[in-house]
Amino acid sequence: MEAIYLFLLLIISLTVGFAIILGSSSRDDIMAHWAERRCDFDVLIASFMYKPSNDSTSAFEFASNNFKFCVGSKASDYLHTLFGALFEVLRKQMGAADIMTNVMKVMRKQLNTIYAPFSLMMEKFWNKFKQIGSLASRIFQHLYMAMKKAAATATASIFVALSLQTAVLNGIDLVINVIMIMLYILIALAFIFFLPILPVMLFVSMAVTGIDAGFPGRTGDMGTVFCFAPDTSVIMRDNTTLRIQDISLGDILLDGQRVEAIIEVPGSDSLYTLEGVVVSGDHRVWDSATQTWVLVKNHSEAILNGSSPTLWTLITSNRKIPIKGVNSILTFSDWEELPDTDDAAKIWETVACEILNGEASNTSVPIYPPCFDKTIKVQKYQSGLVPLSSIVKGDWIMGEKRWTQVIGICRREVKGFSTAEGNRITDGVWLKVKSRWQHLSGQVEAVPWKGLNLITDSGTFKITMANLSEHVVRDFTEVGWTNLSSTYTRVENAMTPN
Repeated sequence: MEAIYLFLLLIISLTVGFAIILGSSSRDDIMAHWAERRCDFDVLIASFMYKPSNDSTSAFEFASNNFKFCVGSKASDYLHTLFGALFEVLRKQMGAADIMTNVMKVMRKQLNTIYAPFSLMMEKFWNKFKQIGSLASRIFQHLYMAMKKAAATATASIFVALSLQTAVLNGIDLVINVIMIMLYILIALAFIFFLPILPVMLFVSMAVTGIDAGFPGRTGDMGTVFCFAPDTSVIMRDNTTLRIQDISLGDILLDGQRVEAIIEVPGSDSLYTLEGVVVSGDHRVWDSATQTWVLVKNHSEAILNGSSPTLWTLITSNRKIPIKGVNSILTFSDWEELPDTDDAAKIWETVACEILNGEASNTSVPIYPPCFDKTIKVQKYQSGLVPLSSIVKGDWIMGEKRWTQVIGICRREVKGFSTAEGNRITDGVWLKVKSRWQHLSGQVEAVPWKGLNLITDSGTFKITMANLSEHVVRDFTEVGWTNLSSTYTRVENAMTPN
């Protein structure tokens, strides 16, 4: 539609609207003088607004009748005005001649011929107008009924949702009640079956206590061995302190020892406090009173009241960690505890081989501890192959036969490698070759580099080299963290002075 037609349509709509507004504002006055004003143009357009309340016709019929009346009266007045004088002259002349009478008859017929089509056209127009009005009324009624149906549907939906919620809550209550009944039954059964074996349990408890006293640490989990709370103050070479979780590889500590590895493991709720230091009970500390290494839990001043979600420990060049206590400087052993000697390394290698392969074979003692290049890839759950450097504690990676969770990370500074840079791996790593665990063989060079190792719940994980070759390897603990306790006796013997 062209712009000019839109403009004309807008002008007409505004004119009609303005007329309706003016008509509504003076409705009482117009109805009081209806006979005089019923044919005014603005009243004629909005005549349906002035239908008396006692009129039985509809608004559209009232407007139609008024329009017909006004058209007829206006046409009659117009004709009388236009032809009145002429009729009077002719009327006077008709008495003089029959010819004039016939002429008037002819003219009257012509006027009737003109008025009849006009009246018929206007009647058709109002018939269409009434039909449109009736259709609009029906459409409005349908819309009104649809809105009521929609409101009813929404109300019904709300009540249905409330009913479903009530049903779900009742179902949950029923399930909880059933579970509670089952728990009561199980507790009753456990109590009934426990009573006969109570004397046996007392003997078992005494036996476990004796074993724990004779072989410290055998019943502990990984969070209770060799580890400190994250805010433990480590004394540096310049007598300043640094939190253990902020220590970096290569840092020099109080006695000149170099930090070779930093280890993060899961926490524990069974930690001890010794001079303000929160530490695991199976960690060894130098007792100045007895001039011997003792377990923290056996120290006279240690109190079992500590906990931490994450624990840290170090590996140093002299196997000692200087820690600042409340009243003095405490000296703890590091993670490995074993002295850095060939004999100690041979003892550990024998123990590990017996645990992994079931026998102590004549395996060679590696020169360097197990460590991997950060770029070596592992398969992370739902992420594909990713470099070791992107793995964090809690991730799931592929182990020997299943997914295994990373429960600790060891960052280490080592020397030596047996493959090209970017895929370096030390000779201390245990690899699965067929059905046996063995160390990597090959040329070892004394080149310093920083790598890392993982601690997993299964003790193994799978690596992918640059040439896409895959290998199953042991984690940082070598024997698996669940088997660490079985090595304590040998560690004890190795640390006993000759």
